[in-house]
Amino acid sequence: TMSASATAILVWNAIPVFADIDPNTFNLDPDSIEKNISRRTKAIMVPDIFGQAADLTKIMAIAKKHNLKVIEDAAQAPGAMYKGRYVGTVADIGVFSLNYHKHIQTGEGGMCVTNDKRLAERMRLIRNHGEVVAKDKDVGSIVNIIGFNFRMTEIDAAIGIEQLKKLQGLLKAKVRSADRLTSGLKGLEGLTPPFVQNGCTHVYYVYPLVLDTDKAGASRYRIVRALIAEGVPNIFEGYSLIHQLPLYQKKIAYGTGGYPWSAAGRNISYRKGICPKAEELHDHTFIGMELCKSNYTDREVDLVIAAFKKVWANRREL
Repeated sequence: TMSASATAILVWNAIPVFADIDPNTFNLDPDSIEKNISRRTKAIMVPDIFGQAADLTKIMAIAKKHNLKVIEDAAQAPGAMYKGRYVGTVADIGVFSLNYHKHIQTGEGGMCVTNDKRLAERMRLIRNHGEVVAKDKDVGSIVNIIGFNFRMTEIDAAIGIEQLKKLQGLLKAKVRSADRLTSGLKGLEGLTPPFVQNGCTHVYYVYPLVLDTDKAGASRYRIVRALIAEGVPNIFEGYSLIHQLPLYQKKIAYGTGGYPWSAAGRNISYRKGICPKAEELHDHTFIGMELCKSNYTDREVDLVIAAFKKVWANRREL
């Protein structure tokens, strides 16, 4: 997942509980989500990772069954489609990022969307020192309404409006590059290109690959180093296992007493092994290319494909 998806939970003194992922889409596995729900669960935070949606139909059904809210972190997937709907509009709240390496940007910041008037009002209050104006607005419940200074400037808003006009063109270029990569890399032994769910589109914030090292006949480390040496840009191995970060391993967020975990009434485990599919991908098999950082021409995509083919032809000698 993305680090901010989890720390946003801690900001409100709630405790993140991590579910495992689907190894094909890299998004949250609905079965794992349900296994991790307890009587204390309040909401499901769902990142649409790398550029395509999670299985939102199943996740929304689980939420309805357990009377939970769903927050969809669509920061990496603006403009992607899920069964005829835009990603970020399926859950109770959708979240988008506008920082510098996203599909569109305003330098920093982001936005939240909802079709729930009550949630919209609460988000407006939280954005702008909610406790100051709650009385004047005759707000009934001020629970979790302390509020922050999240106001967007007029300049940022103007930039964002113009960027939105460019989104479809930018996405089209990303998809064109990704489709050309997939076609060119097809047939390389041990390398699995991105999987796109039926009824969905992928906007390729990251171009994800899975490596079977036995079939490839070389370690991920050596293959990635060889690709870097051949000039392939923005390629990396593994990603962030959020539950393994020091914050969660040491359970240190507020003060030194382990809060909010100390108030949980039960032990929340972040041990290695709680998300075996995510951990296997991170530790051994996942390779990503950050398409978000480049706008490739067809010629540049072809050079990347040629680099892969050269490394594969010589991989057993690495």
